[in-house]
Amino acid sequence: MIHKTGGKQRDAIRRADEEPRGANARWRWRRVALAALGAAYVVLWLGGVGHYLFIGAVAAEQNWLASAFLAVAGLIVLLSATSRDDSIRLLIIAGCGLLFEWCGVRFGLPFGRYAYTGVLQPTIFGVPVVMAFAWMVLAAYVQQMRGRLNLQSWIGALAAAAWMTAIDLVIDPLAANQLGYWRWVGRGSYYGIPLSNFAGWFVCSFLLFVTFRQPGGANLWATLAGASIILFFTLIALSFHLFTAAFIGFGLCVVHFLICFERKEYSKRG
Repeated sequence: MIHKTGGKQRDAIRRADEEPRGANARWRWRRVALAALGAAYVVLWLGGVGHYLFIGAVAAEQNWLASAFLAVAGLIVLLSATSRDDSIRLLIIAGCGLLFEWCGVRFGLPFGRYAYTGVLQPTIFGVPVVMAFAWMVLAAYVQQMRGRLNLQSWIGALAAAAWMTAIDLVIDPLAANQLGYWRWVGRGSYYGIPLSNFAGWFVCSFLLFVTFRQPGGANLWATLAGASIILFFTLIALSFHLFTAAFIGFGLCVVHFLICFERKEYSKRG
């Protein structure tokens, strides 16, 4: 009996010793993957901005770069999640985003009637898979900023939904026109986009943020990915002389900087 008890104790000690080493090994591989994805993202970001600013629209054979850009951003946010719960939450948000887009394409609700072109590939049920990544990245970013402001009530959900909608005011004019990711069936008053689209964005975003009130763990990767996407589309909007969209984008960047700066100063004073 003593021998068996001692064996069990040794096995328990060995497992306890192996678990941290296994966790450390997984974290090292994840850091390597994040470094590689981060480098690829920087190349895609600089290449995209540089091309639109100094050369113009990309050729049709380069359309795959748009999907790659969004996919890499999504993988960065997902891999950098600070806990399993955060990872699950991100995947649920991605799935909800895909569902929202499917409802929009299939029924015209809640955004209005539109259809995706062949630019973003691959697709599932008529919706590009990378749209799930797009929803996930932007929602994760807004959640990070929401956490910095400590807004976890329904008022925080309203503010976060408004932030998401403001981001779409920057992205949609490009995506539906010059970039050709999708096309609206009817013309609207904002760069040809119906106002129902932004109402739909607000409602869907509010549902997400009121469901997931906790912003999750601090994630610098998610913050940088979201902010860089806003700046990416802001600069491209400027290159196409979409000054209203660019102005909103620069405004969001300024607000981002002020929140981060104020938070940093608050931490120093604390």
